[in-house]
Amino acid sequence: MSLDKTHRLIIDKQAEEIQALKDRLTNLEVHVEAREQIMVAEAKAAASAVASAVASQHVAGLAQSLGRLQGRLDPAPARLPRPDRDDD
Repeated sequence: MSLDKTHRLIIDKQAEEIQALKDRLTNLEVHVEAREQIMVAEAKAAASAVASAVASQHVAGLAQSLGRLQGRLDPAPARLPRPDRDDD
């Protein structure tokens, strides 16, 4: 085998290996991008869940406060006489 053919075979083999590495890198990039999208979606869902929980706790606290204020503002109900007292 001549030196030119040997070099050509080596160069062709290296070109194949380089192409295989490029293909692998492309696949890894696609995989990483997909994982990033999944992580972003999970983070958004977690943030939404936390926001809902905080909002519901805040609303519940406001409702309790309003209920206490309403109780203070409402006139006291008229008391009925005790059944054991005779007003005759």
